[in-house]
Amino acid sequence: MRICWVTPFALRSSIGRVSAEVARALAARGHQVEILRCEDVDTPGEPLHPTRLPVHHWRSYDLARLRTEFDVVIVNIGDNYPFHAGVFAILDAAPCLGIFHDFYIYNLFSGWLHFNGLDYRRHDAEIIDTYGFEAEADAVAVRSGQMPDMGDIAAKLPMTEWLARRCEAALAHARFYAPKLEAVCSGPVAVTPLCCPDRATPPGPPRAKDQLVITTVGVMNANKRVADVLRAIGGSVTLKACAYRLVGPISDEERARLRAIAAEVGFENLIIDGAVDDHTLDQRLDEADIMVCLRKPVLEGASGSACEAMLSGRPTVVAKAGFYGELPDDLVFKVDGEIVVEEIRAVLERLAGDATLRAETGKAARVWALENLNAERYAEAVEALARAQVTSRPLLAVGRRLGGELKAMGLDAADPATTRIGATLQKLFAPIET
Repeated sequence: MRICWVTPFALRSSIGRVSAEVARALAARGHQVEILRCEDVDTPGEPLHPTRLPVHHWRSYDLARLRTEFDVVIVNIGDNYPFHAGVFAILDAAPCLGIFHDFYIYNLFSGWLHFNGLDYRRHDAEIIDTYGFEAEADAVAVRSGQMPDMGDIAAKLPMTEWLARRCEAALAHARFYAPKLEAVCSGPVAVTPLCCPDRATPPGPPRAKDQLVITTVGVMNANKRVADVLRAIGGSVTLKACAYRLVGPISDEERARLRAIAAEVGFENLIIDGAVDDHTLDQRLDEADIMVCLRKPVLEGASGSACEAMLSGRPTVVAKAGFYGELPDDLVFKVDGEIVVEEIRAVLERLAGDATLRAETGKAARVWALENLNAERYAEAVEALARAQVTSRPLLAVGRRLGGELKAMGLDAADPATTRIGATLQKLFAPIET
């Protein structure tokens, strides 16, 4: 197949890192692959992920070519407008297979409104068009600040459907949000685990040392629940002897807040690295004994940091919610999705006191991650979905035409006749068995 792979490709994009590996794997499977960058701005000198494949930027590319030169256009969708600004024009230019890295894309929606100079009327209109008139009150509440909690927004207006309905096919990285895609996407929808390229971190438990290291990796915002981990550690003599290291971007305000909480609970071994390069991240993973990957609310379709923790062969603590809740129960250590401090404390104390449990669970998690999170397996899943998308096009085209005619005749969507017509079309366009 001729594949256009749409993605942010700046070196600082984690989706770009995954894309480089998957695009390489698709090319190795015999497909002709080109990468179309979707960042808002093509910044001169911006370091990109290494690749031998052709790379273009959407603003300097004739998007009309997408319909004529490619069999499938695969668009990676995440909740960051500057990284994904180009997807809107690309979705308009050609039928696309959307890969939804985040199930909550309200921030992408908000960025689209802001950067295009659209006001509250368009905000409300898009939400009502996506969720119906009953969502108008929630639309007003969100934009007016009456619904500031991201968990509430994610539950009521994640806006996943807003873009999924513009896709001809869709891919989710966990089952929990697949129904949102299936409800609005006209073509096939599939679920497959996120691809997570293995790092240079030496697998297995770190070298013996006097102090255990608990580590959290990623953007240190409030829903990372670091404050809860600090309070769990602060209530335990055993855990206070450990170091707790934070590796990832953090604001000055959050840094100060977390240090204040550590002081409040009497914990003196908090280490805040901030943003680091890949080499340093490998070192920090190598030094870790226990990984903590908590989220509340869960907004992403899958967690790269949790996947990397499992690949590193370290025991990993996660929340029993969203993607994390779908990880194998015997390979991670799950706490309630409400993030109860006492439960975190109990799990960490258990791990801190049992080196064999840490080593054996970490080893088993790495085996599973290597088998399920590699680029070759992911490319195979994408290929299967793309083929299903292409073969479903005749059925979808006839369905759209008949649907328009039935609507013009006044036939309601709930009429039993529509179900019979749909079933007949499925039979007419079913693959020929050989």
